[in-house]
Order: sequence, then structure tokens, then C-alpha cells
Amino acid sequence: MPGSMRKRGDSWELRAYAGTDPETGKRNWVSATVKGSRRAAQRDLVELVQRIDFPRRMTSKVTVEKLLTAWYEAVSSNWSPTTATQTKSIIDHHLIPRLGDVPLQTLRTEDIDALYGTLRRSGGPNGRSLSASTVHRVHVVLHRALEQALRWEWLWVNPASHASPPSCEPAPIRPPSPDEIVRLLNHVATIDLAFHAFLSLAISTGARRSQITALRLGDVDLEKGRVGFIQALLDTKGGPVLRPTKTKQTYRVDLDTNCLEVLTAHIDRAKAGAEAAGVELGRSSFVFSDDPTGMAPWKPNWVTKQFVKHRTAVNLNCRLHDLRHFMATTMLNAGVPITTVSARLSHARTSTTLNVYAHAVPGGDAIAAEVLSLVLKAASSESKAPSVRHPFHRRFVAWRNVHGHRSGPPASLVRGEGRFPVMGK
Repeated sequence: MPGSMRKRGDSWELRAYAGTDPETGKRNWVSATVKGSRRAAQRDLVELVQRIDFPRRMTSKVTVEKLLTAWYEAVSSNWSPTTATQTKSIIDHHLIPRLGDVPLQTLRTEDIDALYGTLRRSGGPNGRSLSASTVHRVHVVLHRALEQALRWEWLWVNPASHASPPSCEPAPIRPPSPDEIVRLLNHVATIDLAFHAFLSLAISTGARRSQITALRLGDVDLEKGRVGFIQALLDTKGGPVLRPTKTKQTYRVDLDTNCLEVLTAHIDRAKAGAEAAGVELGRSSFVFSDDPTGMAPWKPNWVTKQFVKHRTAVNLNCRLHDLRHFMATTMLNAGVPITTVSARLSHARTSTTLNVYAHAVPGGDAIAAEVLSLVLKAASSESKAPSVRHPFHRRFVAWRNVHGHRSGPPASLVRGEGRFPVMGK
């Protein structure tokens, strides 16, 4: 129990814990004096503890800005540089300017909903509206900060829990077509062979930009035609930093013949350039680097700018990350098992791959549609001529009896080819 009691003459002194002042760090207590038996004093102490609204007392001077600042300083060291940068930007540009001066204890759900509405209408630069996804990210940051206030006992409830942020639909995946990929590669091959190798690797493996820029010579096995992605290179204000991959796991990917040839030629050119400069590339040298020693990798943001330049030159409308989508959707459409594609994408779970690329997984929907049509035709024929059954009907019933009502017939049977594999025949 966050309280105590002691006998003082013919009365009892009750003390109940009232939280820690976030400004001074001092523990506070509320006292009361009651008379009566020990049992009655214990009941009064329980009531006192339940009655104390110590968050309101202790945080009456704490503002939303104070909470956001304290929360960010306390937990941001556990985040990736990208998450820390994006969160800080949301705090500085959207939350503190509009809610920073509001006392934490007076912040209500209606205030938060009003903020979301304002951001949607005019929260962007020059009064432009913000997208639903951006406002939703603002909600996520504010909600997490207020959750920390609960853990610190600065609040009893989280006013953002019942707020109504805009729903954001995932952006549709529109990977470039094979013809567009070929056009892009042919263009880059005539201008920049090193960047051509980078794009070839991105298209073949589906690896993220951060993973390819962090690739070292020791991670490449040209004899087996495989590369291993061990780290990720992330841009920060202090410069690029190496971090574990997004899933915190190392994974290896096989290269197709063409990509292997392109990558081998690129590494040979890099070794020749190092030799001409009087240095030698080692296993720790980065595969993509303008430094003869390979110790300075390409910066991820520079890679994106180069891609945009080449994309514009060939009149393509896609992002660098869409090359990853191209690899995944092409393989799934070709019938590659989703478990293989998921491993190639380094997804932590196959369900993640299915959620993102379900539209690209070949299914039996066309077969199902034909089956439904044939069943309806059979029923129609029976109603018109009870003594004559549709030729499909007998075979369909036989298939269902063997395989169960949840199984569908093979495509060849729906097309009128072959026969059902009836048990025992």
C-alpha cells in the first residue's frame, strides 16, 4: 500500500504517497489525522490513497512540451537514427508549436482531435494540408509520449487513446514494368557503370538501399554467386552510420547470372582503380565507394538523388524502393513460392510478405469462377430436363466425394480436358 499510519495519542496519523514531482524529483506525501480503532484507521487510509489524485497535484505545472522533451531524451537512444530524426521532426514542427504550452493535466481528447483537423486542413508548409498518413504519424508520436506519462505517473489516463486520427490507407504498390526496368538499366549502363551495378543488384536481390550501400567485399562470394547482407547504412545529421539490418538478422541471397557478371565486372574495376592509386582493397572495403581504398561508402541520400536523375532522364515514375517491389511481384507472378520470396526480402514473417503482396500471389480465382458457372449451368439443365444431367456434374460430384467440398477441381478439368482422378481408378 502506498501509505502508512502511526499511533499519536488517541488518534492515528495517516500518510499517503502522492507521487514524485517531475520538476524537483521530490517524493510527496499527503497526511491526515483520524480517531477510532486501528481497523477503522486502516479503512480510512485505504480511502485516502484511493482519493488522492496525485498526477493532478504533481504535474500541475508540467506542459506538453516538457513531456515531449523528457520522453524523447529518455527513450530515443534505443531507436534507429531514422526513427529518432523523424520523431524529432514531428515534435518540433507539429506538436510543440500547437500543444507545447498546454498544461499536461488540461490536455483533453477534444484538443487532440482539433489538432488533427487543423493539421489536415493547413498543417503543411505555407498553409497546405497534410496527408492522412502524416497526421497519423503525429498521432502515433503523441500517443506514445502520453503512454510514457502514464508510466511516470504524470497522468491517470491517456487522452490520445480515444482520439480519432485520420485513417490512412496503404499506398498502392505500382512497380515498374519489365520494359521500364530494361530501359532504365540500358540508359544507366551508358553513363555510369558503377551505378548500373548498384541498380542491377537492387533489382536482382530486392535489397533495401541501406543494405546495398553497407555491402562490403567480404560479404560477396563471387564463386558461389551469393551476397550476404549483414548491416545497413543510415543517414543521420552526424553523417552515415552503420546499424544492424531492419530485422536484426543476417541473410544471404543468390544472384542471377547477369547480375553476377555485372557485379564481378564492377569489383574488378574497383580493384584496378585501387591498384592504380597504389592501394589494395580488403574484405572490409565497401563494394560501392568512390574512395580508392573503399573505406567511404556511397551515402544513401546521394544514391536516391542519382536514381531520381536517371529515372527522370528515361521518363519513369517510380521510386528507388519500387525496384524491391518489382522483384517481389515478378517472382510471385512467376510462381516462386511465397516462402522463398519472403526469405529473399528478409521479412521476419511470411505473413508480412502476404500482407504486402497478396495481390501478386497467383490463385485459383479464375478456376473458382468457372466452377461456379458450370455448377449453375448443371442446375439449369437439371431443372429443364431432370433425366439429363450436365456432363460435368457426375465428374464434379466424384471429385467432391474424394477430396471434400473445400477442394476445387484442377484447371485442366474445368477447361474440359482429362477426367477427375476418382479413387481406385
